[in-house]
Amino acid sequence: MLRGLTRRQVLAAGMMAATAPVLAGCFGAGRGPGAVMEQPSGDVPAKFADRLRVVLWSNWTSHNAEVLQRNIDAFHEAQSDIFCEIQIFEGYDKVEAKLAASLQARQVPDISVLSDVVWNRFYLADALEPLTGYFDDSFGTDAFDERFLAEGTVKDDVWWLPFGRSTPLFYYNRDLFADVGLPDRAPKTYDEYREWGKELAGYSADGHAVSMRAYTGGDDWYFQGSTWAFGGGYSDGLDMRLTSDATVAALEFDRAFIHDDGAGYLSNDPSGDFVAGTTATILESTGALTSVTEAAEFEVGCGFLPGQATTGVPTGGGGLAVLRYASDERKKAAWEVIKFLTSGDASVDWTVGTGYMPTTTVAKESDEIRRRAAENQNYQVAIDQLATAQGPDIVRRYVPECLPEAKNAIQAVYSGGADPESSLSTMASNLELSIDRIRPQFEERVN
Repeated sequence: MLRGLTRRQVLAAGMMAATAPVLAGCFGAGRGPGAVMEQPSGDVPAKFADRLRVVLWSNWTSHNAEVLQRNIDAFHEAQSDIFCEIQIFEGYDKVEAKLAASLQARQVPDISVLSDVVWNRFYLADALEPLTGYFDDSFGTDAFDERFLAEGTVKDDVWWLPFGRSTPLFYYNRDLFADVGLPDRAPKTYDEYREWGKELAGYSADGHAVSMRAYTGGDDWYFQGSTWAFGGGYSDGLDMRLTSDATVAALEFDRAFIHDDGAGYLSNDPSGDFVAGTTATILESTGALTSVTEAAEFEVGCGFLPGQATTGVPTGGGGLAVLRYASDERKKAAWEVIKFLTSGDASVDWTVGTGYMPTTTVAKESDEIRRRAAENQNYQVAIDQLATAQGPDIVRRYVPECLPEAKNAIQAVYSGGADPESSLSTMASNLELSIDRIRPQFEERVN
């Protein structure tokens, strides 16, 4: 029942690893304060030809891309000086790789969407514009959720604004749970989760066996959360905690859940399997809540992630950054675009349209979002769980090699039943040189 990785997942991991040396060499002589790089080429519709062009690089495709474009269209209608062109690179990894390459080529967009485990690296390389000075009385830092804003703040300057943020939720098939006799809620602990997996053993629906959980090996986001729940983590600052007993116990739980109990399996598409009824539960982003609910032909339940020694809820998703090497005129125009997207109706429309967390005061307090949470308690669960969420550990955030190494470790355990302690020891050993490489910059620019 174990499933292999897609070619796309393998390429993505390789791309992330390749980004590290490219990014490290992006900045040399002649690229200090005041240096300006050209924009990437693109197309400007004739009716906007007399406007100042702003280029926004985005990872979002399909429905979310349509929502973003709808709000940019509204921005074009609301003023007559700026045209914003969205250029799409599918997935955070491709935006990261393209941005690193563009810096080498001395071309930069004005705004880039960067993930929560990518923006810090461009900050460390001095590629981002500090945004604190752009706020004023009409649009201050209080426009944003304090917790999310803090994740984009280093040394009292804001570098990355929350936009498209999420946490994982525990999704479960309420109809199936009722049929098996399981409680209509999320498990309180991972131990309870494992017991429920054993109770589900042998259950089938529509002629096919149903597992308790479909795992994804292409994203270590969920494993970051479980390391915290078990009392461990990736690192304390730049000091690794991968081989601590608690971190090993988190991965040992997954090994036993999959290989000893037969309650889980590695899937290429956990959400698709959940909607199809192949798996009873998944750990999935809050950003998938709308699409999963609409696609499922059963009642979808949501709850907090399981705890163990403590809670373990990682924040994730994207944010907006302005590139330092855009001209002053382009940076000011970029700020106008960001201000429009993160305030007023556009902020509410983005939250409702995508299912991402409300990250602005306007969105959190809007009648539309309050009404949606009242009509479907799953949305309220997502908001409530935010109180226990936290940003990624430092090594996961600042060391580019961490993610592909983590994926290698968890995939070895998920797919082949490798020894968790040995897998995490190998990961830690492989990261030592990478941590030493960024330590001087980190100590200077972060500590």
